[in-house]
Amino acid sequence: MQRLTLSLLIVVISAVVGLGWGIDRWYSARFATEDPAFSAYKTLGAALAYSLDQQRGDLHAGLASIPLQPQLTDEKNFPLPGDVKAKFIAGEPLLLESGDQLTLHFYLPAHQQVLSLTLPEELHQDAQHSLRWLLTLLFYGGVILVVLIWLYPLLRRLSLLRKTAQSFGAGDLTLRIEPDAGSYIHSIELEFNRMAQRIEQLIADNKLLSRGLSHDLRTPLARLRFGLEVLQEDELTEAQQNNIAHLNRDLTAMEALVEALLNYARLEQANIAFERRPMVLADLLVQLHGDVYGDQITLNLATEARAVAVDIDPDYTAMLVHNLLQNALHYGKGVVHLGLAVEGGYLRLDVEDNGCGIAPHEREKVLKPFYRSEQGSSYRGHGLGLAIVARIVEWHRAQLVLAESAALGGLCASIYFPVSAHASAHVADSPSDGADINLTK
Repeated sequence: MQRLTLSLLIVVISAVVGLGWGIDRWYSARFATEDPAFSAYKTLGAALAYSLDQQRGDLHAGLASIPLQPQLTDEKNFPLPGDVKAKFIAGEPLLLESGDQLTLHFYLPAHQQVLSLTLPEELHQDAQHSLRWLLTLLFYGGVILVVLIWLYPLLRRLSLLRKTAQSFGAGDLTLRIEPDAGSYIHSIELEFNRMAQRIEQLIADNKLLSRGLSHDLRTPLARLRFGLEVLQEDELTEAQQNNIAHLNRDLTAMEALVEALLNYARLEQANIAFERRPMVLADLLVQLHGDVYGDQITLNLATEARAVAVDIDPDYTAMLVHNLLQNALHYGKGVVHLGLAVEGGYLRLDVEDNGCGIAPHEREKVLKPFYRSEQGSSYRGHGLGLAIVARIVEWHRAQLVLAESAALGGLCASIYFPVSAHASAHVADSPSDGADINLTK
């Protein structure tokens, strides 16, 4: 950053000083020869001053017929700087600008008077007004041009950094920036590459650890399960049977945890097969409701939502809905609603329950892996269900909103899917009466 700041400072100072000096040189070269109109007025004024200086008596009498508003002033009442006054006394005409007027002044040595002539206003405007604007625009335009030339390499490198960071964030962890020693942000590029390398290594180690532990735990768990089944075949006392039942429950919980870890590890794989295609989400929900849940949940499909298509991966969408419904069944108190409606340019999927819900300050935390809410429920999960949901929602470029259910009082998890360009795929059995459908087996 010090290099960038110093470079910008040098460029701005160089541009201001260089352009100021260049414009001054150009002005001097351009106007080294006087405008013919000025030369004519100087010649006329010099002749008039000489004629007046040769007169005897009242000089004002000879000025009445001159149209340039001539005025006579005592030399003592005409103050000038020393070097300018010396040249003026020596006979050099003096051109002064006051407001919107240009005046020519001549010294009359015989009378120690100063003759002042007012030049026409058009001459002043033509010579000064347009020139002032030209030089101002030239100066500021030049400074802007120099700064833009300096900024171009910086903007190009920043654009490359932005694209690389976007691709890196999208999952391509192998991307790096080719450092340019001449870049203004060379140090930032090096730090980005080091950061990307560390992140890639950490994620790779995390995947390896989670996959390795999950797979390695399956074998001893299977052996324990087999051993418990063998024990159950023997004649056991009631106390021994109760102990084996407790062991079976603990073993089942461990198997569920290992399965959840495997599912989450699969979601973290960079080469995951995720393919979105236009589908009518209502059809998928009807099938899932009929095949798996039946009378455990209530399915409410708004009429306008039954023919709307969205770009989804059917397998991962089914996993998403399954995780939400299992979460609602575990943490709720027996009542779960699954709904689908259209809201603006989105298709809204709602899963509501009548449980204790999730406190507002915990709604972001429960989307992280292994975080479990402290809200009052006897069921204690593994803290991976909503984390898996959040990851699948992110892949679909959808939005997940956790809120309180207005109808049931528990948690309402809403997912907003952008409506596909292929939307409004008409379904043959879609109802036409405009009423919502309630499918409950």
